[in-house]
Formats: sequence, C-alpha cells, structure tokens
Amino acid sequence: MNDAGESFDAATRAVAIRHPREPSAGRAFRWLVPDGWQQGRGAWGGLSMGAMIRATMLTETDPTRRLRTVAIHLSAPALTGVHTITVEPARIGAGVSTWIMTVSDAEGRLIGGGTAITAAPRTGATADDHVHRRASAPAAPDWREVPEVPTPPPFPRFTEHFVFRVIAGAPLRGGPPHTTGWIGYRTPTAWSDASLIALSDAWYPVAMVTMTQPLPVATVHVTASLLVDPARLHPDQPLLHHGLICAAHEGFVSEQRRLWTADGRVVIDSMQTFVVGQPTDPAP
Repeated sequence: MNDAGESFDAATRAVAIRHPREPSAGRAFRWLVPDGWQQGRGAWGGLSMGAMIRATMLTETDPTRRLRTVAIHLSAPALTGVHTITVEPARIGAGVSTWIMTVSDAEGRLIGGGTAITAAPRTGATADDHVHRRASAPAAPDWREVPEVPTPPPFPRFTEHFVFRVIAGAPLRGGPPHTTGWIGYRTPTAWSDASLIALSDAWYPVAMVTMTQPLPVATVHVTASLLVDPARLHPDQPLLHHGLICAAHEGFVSEQRRLWTADGRVVIDSMQTFVVGQPTDPAP
C-alpha cells in the first residue's frame, strides 16, 4: 500500500490548482485517489465525500462558518488516479453559505457531487438541550469491552482502515434490520468535518445484516448533518454507530445512520440510499 493510502487524511488531501481573485469564489482542486481504499471497482464512497468536504472547507474563507450539513450523490466509481474537485458558491448569505461540489476523473467524467452548507453558530439558540433529551443513544457496553471484528473478504478492502466492534447486527446472519457497534479509524486520525461524515459511511449497510449471502450493495445518495464541534470530541475514543432500515422498494433501501459519543451525544445524523443488486450483477 502506498503512502497516500495509509491514512484517511493523506487519502483525502485536496491540493488547490485554481485560486480565486475574490474571497469565497469558486476553486478547483487536484485529488489523487490512492490504492488501498477500494469498495468494488472504485474507492469507498466515504473517501470521495471526505475529499469534497475538505476542498469545501478550504474554499470557505469565514472561520466562523462551520460545516453543518451535506447532501452528496455518488454516480460512478472513483478509480485510482488523479481527479478534479470543484467547489462553487451557490449563495453566500449573511450567516449561511451554500456550496456546490463536484468531483470528476481525468477524462472529465462526473464521479459525484452535491451541496454543502456552512454557517456561523446561532446566538441564543435554545433548542439544543431539549433535542438531546429527546434523542437517546442505544444501549451499549464500553467500547473496551467489545472485541474487534476482523474484516477479511468478502468485506471490501477499505475496511482494513477501520476498527469495527460489533454489538448487534452482524452481517450475513439473516438478522433483523438494524445494527450497532463501535467504530474508529485504525490509523490515528484527527476528528474533523471530513473524517466524521466519512466515518458515518464506513459501517456495512444494514441490508447486509438481513442477508445470508453477499449481494452487491452501493451507496447512491447521502445526507448528513454534523451536530458537534469536532474539536470537542475525545481524540482517542471510537464512536457508537447505530443503523436501521427505514424502507426498501425495487432494490433501493433507505437507511438511517447515527454516530454517538460515549456520553450520549449525537455526532452525525445521516440518511443514506443504497442500491442492492443480484449475485450476477457487476461490482458497483
């Protein structure tokens, strides 16, 4: 595995290739998709999401405006090699910025894209404590009491970069449609907008919990809200993942995913749409 594939930070590094004349204008970035992070033919979708988010936060010039939410579609595999990320302002408001992100390969083919919203904190907000009292984390033992689960094939290659500690909902057991467990990066990785939202995509789809044999599964759309300041998270502790299927129709599955801190705070609230294929379908 090359150096770019050894850590999430290295694998999502976006280097500016076009600098704007004015603050908050559009920018273009070079992103090298490394070997070692594959999910099927291309890179794990969380890697594309992380690279686009990092490029967006390099484009946002107001340090008070933090990433709040993203909506991302993944339309084609990101194969190993050079890609281009563009970030364009859709609207820069008084307190909220909306950005349009795209990533394309060396031939100019669209790989994915979406929108990101950055905003300054709202002064005098009163809803926070009430919301946290309503949202309850699933019951879970201390992460140190849960053994690590190895991820050999048929798990995709990118899973080597994570530590999975499954509490409930192991894959390919034909179980009920939910899963819970602790997850973190294997290589020390600072908590950031990009690493947290990408982490919410690292756990296997709940559809795999209900299966008894592996079928092709691919993420096609993600919405995710970041609900903590990454700097306030403990750098050495994993997060608790909880996923459940909301509905399925004609091979498309809607799944709710949340990441929690050990003390019961929601870090990421996400909805994902997966497409589930047949055994004869090509890898996504």
